[in-house]
This record gives sequence, C-alpha cells and structure tokens, in this order.
Amino acid sequence: MKRAAHGLICLAVIVSMQSAFASDAIELVDQTGATVRIAQPIDRLASVYGPGTYYVYALGAAERLVAGWFIGMKGIAHASAAMFRFEPRLDTILSFGEPNVEEMVARGVQLILADGSRHAAFSEQMTELGVPVIQYQVETPDALMEAVLLTGRALGPGPLERAHAFVEDYERVLAGVAAAVEHVTPGDRVRVLFLGTDRLQVTSGEMYQTRLIEAAGGISVTAGLLGYWNEVNLEQILLWNPEVILIPPYGPVRPDDLLEDPDWGAIDAVRTGRVHRMPRVIAPMDTPVPESLLGIVWMANLLYPNAVDLDLAAEVEHFYTVYYGFELTEAEREHLSGQ
Repeated sequence: MKRAAHGLICLAVIVSMQSAFASDAIELVDQTGATVRIAQPIDRLASVYGPGTYYVYALGAAERLVAGWFIGMKGIAHASAAMFRFEPRLDTILSFGEPNVEEMVARGVQLILADGSRHAAFSEQMTELGVPVIQYQVETPDALMEAVLLTGRALGPGPLERAHAFVEDYERVLAGVAAAVEHVTPGDRVRVLFLGTDRLQVTSGEMYQTRLIEAAGGISVTAGLLGYWNEVNLEQILLWNPEVILIPPYGPVRPDDLLEDPDWGAIDAVRTGRVHRMPRVIAPMDTPVPESLLGIVWMANLLYPNAVDLDLAAEVEHFYTVYYGFELTEAEREHLSGQ
C-alpha cells in the first residue's frame, strides 16, 4: 500500500511539473469564476461532469477522453446499443459514482471537466496536485454556449472552431423560434408542465428544462418553484392545469400512465392528449448537453405546430452528422423527428 501511495505521489509530482514548465499554456476563467491555467496540448482528458462529456464529443475530441461520466449511466449494463455505436471504447472509459483522485492521477489526466456545484472539493484536490479543472455551472442556454466555448478554448484551435459553429447553430435556432412565436401574446403562450422520474416530481424555475420551455416559446407552470426537482401533489397540478405535459426520456413515466388515469383526466393536457415523452438516442435533450439544441426545436414544433417551421428532421441530421459524426439508423431518425 505504501509503495502504491508513493507511486501516485510521484506521478502527481510529474504531472504538476509538466503543467508548471509547459512551453505553451493558456489561462481561462471557468463558470465558478476560477482562473484555470492549462498546458497545451491536452491529450489525456477526463470529464466527471456528465453533460461536459458530450461537449468533448461535439467538439471532435473524443479520442482524448481517458475517463468519462455519461448522464444516467451507472454501469455498462445501462448502455444502449446506440451508445456502443457512438463510443466503441465505452467499456474502457466509462466511469460513474464519485470521482476518485487516485484514479485520475493513475490515468495521467492532463485536464478535468467537473460540476461546479458538486465537485468543488474534488476540483480543489486535483488543482493542488497540478491537474487543472474546468468547473461548469450550466442551467441556461447562454451558460451552455459559454461552456462549449470554454471547452473548445481549452482543447485547441480545431475544437474551438467547432465550438463557435455550434454556438452559431444554437443562436440560429433560438432566433428562429423567437421570430416564429413573436406574435403570440404572453396570455396565449402554451402552459407547460415538465415532469421528472415520477409523475408528481416537477422541474423548478431554476432548472435547464424551464429555460428550454421558455426558449421554445412556452410558459413553465412551475417557473416559481426554487431548487432542483420538487415533489408536489395532484391537487397542485390540477390548479396549474397545464396545456402540455412533457416527460423526460429517462425514468419509468410514460404518457399512457397519465392519459389512462382518471384522476388526471380533468387536466387540459390529458383531456386533449397533449402528453409527450421526449425522444432520445444518445444524450437526453432536456439536459444541458449539445443535443438540447434539438430539444428546443422539438418542443417548439410541438407547442406551436402552425407557427414554427424549423425542420426537425433536417436539424437532427445536421446535428448528428456535423457534431457527433454519428450515422443514425432510419428508426432513430424517425424516433427523434417524431414520425
């Protein structure tokens, strides 16, 4: 055990020295306000922040990942067939649970992407060992675009160019939806309820899902709630009386669970059949991942089918080809496009 610990310490010292004496380095300010100095180039990267892992793929730097946390994947058994096509090395790089300092050092990681809310202590430990950490705080579209640009800058010219292209696409979608629903008055905006992994669990006004609803031209009926997922009762949902109910592409809740339950029958969304589960092939589009760009298009077309003319099928093909280099099957295209 002492020999193992000594080896890790020595490796940490080497990593620290490499960072300190690198001939080329950049400095950036992450989303917690911390200044991060990053030696260039980065060849061995770890993302302990689930959404951040997908930033790396979108920026064309997946081969640099030596460890990655993937949203909702707490073991290789949770991986879909599509995920194995997306990342053939999944059984080698997949990690989950709390990040481990010794593992990061043993893998020779040169840069870590972390959650600015959950990983503060871990980030401090790694920084003290000489391994730079970018910490993210992403709960709005603007913060997502900033996060992708930060990641691109850290990973070099090629990824940074792709980051700028992604931001242009995201802004194009936001502007297109805003223009399409500009004529809809606040009183006529569609009222939306976004559920969690339980039918009585709802998103708060501080979460990314609420921002997506707003970007799609809707009004979240839970915008006044604080914190993270909130537990509510059916009486409260009846009072909100949403016109559309959205279900995330994870968890056990299905539209029929609500549509076939007489206790929910008085709610406008249930009465008119406007209860929908978001599609998913790789990452869940309701979370702060690059695919959330598609989540906005999907929602906007759902909420305002006669006003929004963004071609969801074309956007899906463009995103997966340009940013993931991933060839969808016909069934996956139809699933994502709502056909």
